[in-house]
Amino acid sequence: MTDESTEVILQLDTGFCSWLTAIFKVKDEQILKRKGHDAIQYLSFQRYLILYVVIICLVSLVVVLPVNYQGNLVGDSEVFGHTTLANLSPHSLLLWVHVGLAFVFLVLGIFFMRQFSLNLSIMEDESLISRSLMITGIPKEHCSKDLLLQHFQEAYPEFVIQDVQFAYDVRKLTMLDRQRDSAMQAKLWCETVYKKTGERPRMRPYTCGRMCICGDACGCPQVDGLEYYSEEEHALISAYDREKSVSLQKPLGIAFVTFQTDTMAEIVYKDHQEQCKCSTNPPTSSLNCILDPHNWQVKLAPPPEDIFWMNLAVSDIKWYIRAVAVNLILFLVLFFLTTPAIFVNNLDLIQLRQKVEQLSPVLSEFFPSLLLWLVSVLLPAIVAYSDDFLFHWTRSSRNNAIMKKTFVFLLFMVLILPSLGLTSAKAFLEWAVRPKNETYRWECVFLPDNGAFFVNYIITSAFIGTALQLVRFPELLMYVLRLCFSRSIAEQLGIRKAVLWEFEFGVQYAWFLLIFAMVIIYCLPCPLIAPFGLVYLCFKHCVDRYNIYFAYGVSKINQNIHMSAINYVVFCLILQQVTLFFFSLLRTGWSNITIVTLSIFIFTLMVFFGQVFFHWFKELSPITYKKLGKRQTSKQLVSNQSPVEESRDYVPSVLKWQSSRADVYITSNNRTYGTSENSVPATPDVEHATSNQDSAQLDCNTSEGITSSQF
Repeated sequence: MTDESTEVILQLDTGFCSWLTAIFKVKDEQILKRKGHDAIQYLSFQRYLILYVVIICLVSLVVVLPVNYQGNLVGDSEVFGHTTLANLSPHSLLLWVHVGLAFVFLVLGIFFMRQFSLNLSIMEDESLISRSLMITGIPKEHCSKDLLLQHFQEAYPEFVIQDVQFAYDVRKLTMLDRQRDSAMQAKLWCETVYKKTGERPRMRPYTCGRMCICGDACGCPQVDGLEYYSEEEHALISAYDREKSVSLQKPLGIAFVTFQTDTMAEIVYKDHQEQCKCSTNPPTSSLNCILDPHNWQVKLAPPPEDIFWMNLAVSDIKWYIRAVAVNLILFLVLFFLTTPAIFVNNLDLIQLRQKVEQLSPVLSEFFPSLLLWLVSVLLPAIVAYSDDFLFHWTRSSRNNAIMKKTFVFLLFMVLILPSLGLTSAKAFLEWAVRPKNETYRWECVFLPDNGAFFVNYIITSAFIGTALQLVRFPELLMYVLRLCFSRSIAEQLGIRKAVLWEFEFGVQYAWFLLIFAMVIIYCLPCPLIAPFGLVYLCFKHCVDRYNIYFAYGVSKINQNIHMSAINYVVFCLILQQVTLFFFSLLRTGWSNITIVTLSIFIFTLMVFFGQVFFHWFKELSPITYKKLGKRQTSKQLVSNQSPVEESRDYVPSVLKWQSSRADVYITSNNRTYGTSENSVPATPDVEHATSNQDSAQLDCNTSEGITSSQF
């Protein structure tokens, strides 16, 4: 983190309740500088939907609510059901207002998504726009830069290759590097305390040594902390050097090849794709027999910061086995526990609901929604964290997979199945396969209490859910547990670094889209849901801005997750059409309104599936595609070879760190830390080491009066 960024953060987040004003003070330019374009695009998507929901809210309160009031089927004007669509007569002409508004909302939603997609620059033909390719399937015993360069020079004599990098098994090396970094920061902290107090800190080198209160009586004597962490650091440096030599002898058969122009990379990419779905037909060279380019898998190389370098060691076969096993277990668990309504229904068995109602009638109304929210937070977390066992190769693919699985699960768990009066996928399957349809199930649909339940759910999510996201209990719990298991307070800085989680774009996208789905589906049957949904979306946007800038580390996503979010918005609009169709079918039969609603639904569904799976109807698509200019041929590349972007370094950071046995002094802010006996190893990343020492100095300065006994 630069000094300028640190100064800006201190200015924005200083003082009593400064976090509240910091939400509004932080600007998009500052977020862009610290967190990148992905964060800005995510926040931009939220703003587009908020503006869209503002229009829906105005229409719902000004048009739909007075229309629903015209009926007299449900209670009087003081009853919530009097504001819902169930209050209108099945033969009322006012039902056409809802059908017309549903179509208007559909067109308006597509317009807003097209405007949002203009900033994404999505290519129409999915052509390559990068000079780097990721090649897998290279024989491990022939992973040589010279061999690969010779092959491409013979196969593509006009092309210029700027760089070739191979991937290695760095799993153990990464673990050693993290331990080394933690030991280094603990040693720097001890040096800072020694310079400040003149006392050498002491510690108990055992697990939970920091929590030990019985002293030497339990057989855990104290040792010199500065000496202990210095010895541990040097031991880890030696282990790092040995493991690095071993890792460089373990190529994974994966190469990152950077060409001079993106057109060269595109031609090589297309030459190595399957022809007629049977085999590839790339240009040959004298090394075909040993490199076997026909079995290569060539694809666009992701950015280096997007890659999980440790996960590259997991082969495709192991990945698919893990994917099948994890998803199968997840399906079996969620098949029987699909919705938290199971837990809500069990409240009657323990008579908890009656006790809550005796304490507070108002709380009893929100208690089922609160319990639904609490359990609906736990179950999607299981869905999200299950992807950690799949070892995705890139952060963007992980976020994209988590978003799709979490959104679909939340949609069924919180919205669809509870709307149908069902409690699990098992109950849904049993009901669906019965020979005779039980009509009492349909009586649970579209009742006023159903709409009121989702209004309570959104209110709970807006005022409790967003507040808990600011508190960040999972991170806080992990931080406390790591502190309890630490050996001394010197490890606190390393623990803070370890619990700095990346912002989970996939999970947050899914939650935001879930509430949007509730609003768009129920804004016509239950218009009072719109203003509360708008409150949640605004709160969620403010909380995400704060967490992205101040609380979480940088994550990486690609355009696919934004495209999926756009398609999910349209899918929510289609669900609104489905809701109106079934409502009119159940109440009026095959009337004119039912036929018109079905026609709009079928047309929308055809266009949606056509543009998602076949890229048809691009004029009606919610995604604006950008067309590429005419590409050059390989013969034309010789006369026009100019780089289009800076070369990317496809080397994991753990391989860039260089250790040295020379004793050095690290100087920061005109102060010298360390001694000839306890020195820091020289590294080419002196700025990084200095910033770590500054952090240790800052952490020490915030704890005035520390002594060796407190350590």
